[in-house]
Amino acid sequence: MTITEFISSMPEELTTFFEETDANLTGKGYRCEIKEAKSGPLVSYKKDKKTLLNYVCRKTGVKIRLYAANVGHYEHFLDTLPDKMKTEILKATDCKKLNGLSCSPSCPGGYVFNLDGSIYKKCRSMAFLHTLSPESCGYITKFIELETEE
Repeated sequence: MTITEFISSMPEELTTFFEETDANLTGKGYRCEIKEAKSGPLVSYKKDKKTLLNYVCRKTGVKIRLYAANVGHYEHFLDTLPDKMKTEILKATDCKKLNGLSCSPSCPGGYVFNLDGSIYKKCRSMAFLHTLSPESCGYITKFIELETEE
């Protein structure tokens, strides 16, 4: 499957978001990888062996997993997110490693960040897993811009 085939299989109201995100990231040197997963294609954007994001297809819709390694530099942005996106963050699993528990030896640990005046220690894989919707796309685009600033 190609990125064009993936985009054409997605909901029409998200097409522009996918196209613009692909152009933006490939223009910044990220490469797109597509693998088949149990629930559908898994699309990843990587640079220097580090993954920035995945598109994850679920029965409930398309989600985006952002790996926000630099969230400490722009955590003020999190306060501007709509309540639905904040709820997704708050529902995410707490990071075992950051909370003194054991996790997979290959896990690099999660993220510590401030959201609405409270500090959270969330799992790297779950902290910023958001459902794509026309409402969330603009915020996710800004999130990606902040994460990829050089």
